[in-house]
Amino acid sequence: MTSYLKTLAKCLFVFTALVALSACTTEEKPTKSSMESVWTVSHVYDESGNDLASKFNFPITAFHLSSDNTVISTASPLIMYIVYGDNKYTQIASYVDQVFNYANLDFNGGEFFVAGGTPDRFTLEMKLEGLPGQKTLTTLLDMLGVTQDYLDLVVYHKFMDVGVDFSEDYNTMTWYFDGTTSAVYNTKDNNGNYILWGGWPVANFSHCTIELQKQTRDITQVVQDAL
Repeated sequence: MTSYLKTLAKCLFVFTALVALSACTTEEKPTKSSMESVWTVSHVYDESGNDLASKFNFPITAFHLSSDNTVISTASPLIMYIVYGDNKYTQIASYVDQVFNYANLDFNGGEFFVAGGTPDRFTLEMKLEGLPGQKTLTTLLDMLGVTQDYLDLVVYHKFMDVGVDFSEDYNTMTWYFDGTTSAVYNTKDNNGNYILWGGWPVANFSHCTIELQKQTRDITQVVQDAL
């Protein structure tokens, strides 16, 4: 009887340990709080699997996602690629650094929105504008063939249902601009109300996979270290 009880106790202990281990390994952190950090882009894969990340570094592609949903970044060249596609981006590549030169630590802004819990989709809105003292965004839009009616100085590019997941240690985050993702582009009137921007077809954005690495430094230090 004593031997039986000992065996039973061992079985219960092993079962309890396995349940506890399973709970620990399967617990997911909330998506939004997991995204809140400074991230640098390590890879940008197009649909053919080509890594294009080096095309967008002036000097580095970085995001700071804050708890209040704001985004500051050096990602405007990357967003230009997503919006206009690789062929169009190649046409303007030699001028991009004159419009989006982040060496002076003038960042571009945006917002991100995530439902509570652990959703695997989120919304990213990025504001494209030329930096003070540089050639303006209209220079690039004109080169891309955007008509005069749509040469706005600031355009808000919103991407909805962008896929997101994380590595087990939450130090790598991956975004998916895919067939589920949709886009809408706006400007704003004098009262800050959105006005639909028709300068470019929203269905033509680049499908790609973006891999980002979490940083322990703030975005200013990240950029300065990359200079």
